[in-house]
Amino acid sequence: MSSVRSLDPKLASLIDQLRSRIRRYVAWDALLAALVIVLAGFWIGLALDYLPVKLGGTEMPRSARMLLLIAIGALLLFVVLRLLIGRLSRPLPDDSLALLIERKHPSLGGRLVTAVQLTRPGRQGDSHDDRLLGRVHREAVAGVDDVDLGSVFQWRPLLRKFGVLLPLVLAALLLLVISPQTAWTAASRLMLFSDQPWPRRASLEMVGVELPRITAGEQDDVEPLFVEFDGTTVRLPRGSDPVLRIRAKADDDAIVPDVCTAYYQTDAGTRGQANLRRVGRQRDGYQAFLLDGPPLAGLSESMSISIRGLDDRLDGYRIEAVTPPAVKQLDVQIRYPDYLRGDLPQGEQVIDRDTPYQAGLRIREGSRVRITAHASSPIGAIDHQVTQSGQVVPGIAPQIVDDAMSASLSIDHFDEATTVKLVPISDDGISAQAPYRYFFGVIRDQPPEVSLKLPGIGSAVTPIARLPIAVQATDDYGIDQSTVDLVVSSPEVSGTVNEPLSVFQPAPDRDGRSEGAIDLRDLADQGTIETLQPGGSISVYAEATDAYDLDGRHVSQSEMFRLQIVTPEDLLALLERRELGLRARLEQTIDETQTLRDGLARLEMPGESVSGTPGDSDEQASPDRQRQILRLRIQQAALQASKSSEELNGIVAALGDLLEEMVNNRVDSVDRRQRIGQSVRDPLRSVVDNEMQSLSARIAELMLAAEAKDGAADGSNPNNETTEPESSDDTAADDTAGSGPSDRQAVQARQAAVQAADQALLQLSAILEKMLDLESYNEILDMVRGLIDDQEQLLEETKEQQKARIKSFFD
Repeated sequence: MSSVRSLDPKLASLIDQLRSRIRRYVAWDALLAALVIVLAGFWIGLALDYLPVKLGGTEMPRSARMLLLIAIGALLLFVVLRLLIGRLSRPLPDDSLALLIERKHPSLGGRLVTAVQLTRPGRQGDSHDDRLLGRVHREAVAGVDDVDLGSVFQWRPLLRKFGVLLPLVLAALLLLVISPQTAWTAASRLMLFSDQPWPRRASLEMVGVELPRITAGEQDDVEPLFVEFDGTTVRLPRGSDPVLRIRAKADDDAIVPDVCTAYYQTDAGTRGQANLRRVGRQRDGYQAFLLDGPPLAGLSESMSISIRGLDDRLDGYRIEAVTPPAVKQLDVQIRYPDYLRGDLPQGEQVIDRDTPYQAGLRIREGSRVRITAHASSPIGAIDHQVTQSGQVVPGIAPQIVDDAMSASLSIDHFDEATTVKLVPISDDGISAQAPYRYFFGVIRDQPPEVSLKLPGIGSAVTPIARLPIAVQATDDYGIDQSTVDLVVSSPEVSGTVNEPLSVFQPAPDRDGRSEGAIDLRDLADQGTIETLQPGGSISVYAEATDAYDLDGRHVSQSEMFRLQIVTPEDLLALLERRELGLRARLEQTIDETQTLRDGLARLEMPGESVSGTPGDSDEQASPDRQRQILRLRIQQAALQASKSSEELNGIVAALGDLLEEMVNNRVDSVDRRQRIGQSVRDPLRSVVDNEMQSLSARIAELMLAAEAKDGAADGSNPNNETTEPESSDDTAADDTAGSGPSDRQAVQARQAAVQAADQALLQLSAILEKMLDLESYNEILDMVRGLIDDQEQLLEETKEQQKARIKSFFD
């Protein structure tokens, strides 16, 4: 029998079938694992991407989806390399496959393995009998028919993978049938990285932000400024009160949320949420919502914000709080009007004053003003408003400097208190949140002040009078011209008034004072005015003008003095009546001085019993009360003495005016002037300077004596002098006497005051007698004037009768 050299074809076929089935098993195992990974990744990605949307969140960002796809790819690569390629690349020897079959079929008894191993080509060194090998080979072939290759495999791993895969596949098919749009959206988002959002029940849209428009004006109907998001970012001024607006679709495919909530987080880490307010009804298929409170009210810092409504969400929006431009300094350049510049440099571009703005800044009327506002950051525009007296000044346009850090505006004619409001605005529309207000006061050029005095002139003058002039004219910036004008009223025609004549041009000193005189006689002799006639009048006034030339001229006029033209006799009569009034004033003063003297004489000094009938109230009063009453009466006496001195000074001044009027009116009454001056005015002045001064001094000594007595009675020393204590014997003697040195001094002071009052009364009475003599003399003069007037009137009547008699001869 020949030896077996090759494996029986039946056995070889069995081994090859097992090898093929093992490779198919590995392929199916890897394929099922890959499908499970893909479908599981699909559903996991769908859940991660869509479930947050259903809960009000947002979809996975593209980066997360990319990471998920990378993870799935990595797992697939692992399956291919490890479960497929790694397994398929491993060798499957025939003996190993035979051994695998015999493990599941013990009935072969190792014959298949022996036959496979001993018939392997190239095998050498085996010691066996060929007949035995042939028998084993035949028995192995005979047992092949009973071999079941399926029992060699473990089907549970494949069934587990299939059990996982089947529901995933069924779910995918079900999703594809029920909602192909959802399946396509999920596939495109997870595999194609599409950013198409998932369909939602609600549909929210970001509209933008409304900002209150800050303007320099005070209009109430200014529309707010609408700012749109640049992508997902918007820049808003810090400190503003923006209003965030969104809208929700309100059609058959979308549900309007009942509440929309804003979730925010500031850069400082503060988190919070706020509900948006539903505004009005649905319009044009949309429902509006707005957020107009915190955290946007008084915006102070940047924040990230998201809006959620039902299952829709606006996420990733950011509000940048930007510091708005501010006016950090305001410079004011002033050029004064030409009439004020004087010797200052000339030229349109010359600036007289350059100063930073400060509260209370005042500018001279008529100046040209240039205002320059320096901003804290570059500006693209500046809103402005210039108002004067509540009215907006038109035609003022600001100019932005090249570096965009400042802007200027000019006021060509500053003539009213002005308010300037500025609102700087940056290039991107960020404006200050309140207008900057600046107030400029105006220094008006006041008209000059002029005053005129006619010293030594009364209400009536003679035609040849000399009028002394005293003018004082002052102005803020100096007097340009001043004159004294004279207006003559003719007595012939009632109410006729001539044109004013400039008869005197003052030459003021540094204080604006000037003096001079108007000689009516010289003016008449020169032909400047007509010869004045009694019965007419003249008016004298002063005028002053300054250099003001902005709106007309500043002309100021002093008080107008209207002087009646009278004859010297009439003037003397007027003066005599005034002199009579002065005599009455002197008589009253003498009566008051007499009352003062009697009051001094009735004063009861301490330690003295004055004859007479003192007041019962004084006797019953306590010692302190008596001292108070004494001091009060002495003070009253001092006041009365001062009053009498002032009244006498007034009479002296009035007599001086009478004398000056006589001189200025050229009244030839030398005797009268001497009598009034030497017999009345000068003695009165002497009384005031001597007797009245002495009376006041005596009353002051009386007050000191009374106060010294009060101090002694109180045990105090008013002069703070150190005195030696008196002996008890001296004190007893003083008590016994009831009076001391201080009492005697007080009595002596009272007696001296009474004597001074008597001396003053004696002098005043003598002066009054002289005035009475003058009055009698004046009465005689009046009688003589009356006789002369009667004589002249009689002569006139006689002439008229003679004329009438002569005319009767011709009739």
